[in-house]
Amino acid sequence: MSTRPDLVGVVATARALGTLALFAGATGALPILLGRTQGLSGAAVTVSAVLIFGVPFAWFAGPRRAWYRERLDAATPIPLGSVVVSRSDEFRRVTQPVSTGLVAVLVVELLVAFKTGVPIGLALSGVGAGLLSQAHWLARQERKRDVRIVCPVAPGRVAADDPHLSVYKTVPFFTDAGTHPPTSLNQS
Repeated sequence: MSTRPDLVGVVATARALGTLALFAGATGALPILLGRTQGLSGAAVTVSAVLIFGVPFAWFAGPRRAWYRERLDAATPIPLGSVVVSRSDEFRRVTQPVSTGLVAVLVVELLVAFKTGVPIGLALSGVGAGLLSQAHWLARQERKRDVRIVCPVAPGRVAADDPHLSVYKTVPFFTDAGTHPPTSLNQS
């Protein structure tokens, strides 16, 4: 048994969380698409939707990339004894801890949309789209560097006395550099 947190692929993490956020946010905006605008004009709904979606998307697709780049540049080989979650199990391991909270957020989004006519769920969709953009960029970085990038997977709630708390806060990246032969697919 490993004394370190399990590791999951960074690309898979960004894809899984981005996909969940995109669809949960879009679902939260459905009342507006079905005409529940509470008297707001079409222009007001459109402008608010563009801003509510655009700001989080722009943040996650743009300035947030520096956060990923910093960790990628500081990535070290996977520590000995670490457990790397299989690719087939990554989606479940990443999304399971956040699913309950996501349902609560979805309920709040629907309530706000029904009561105010503001498509607040699009903020979460913007985050999701931005994460998917980052996943695409990270996948290119993996191909370019010919490595798989992994990071610790955190539980849904981390206790203040958790021995891995500092690891969960810093989110270090690790690579499998030197542990696999180069593939012809990644040498282009």
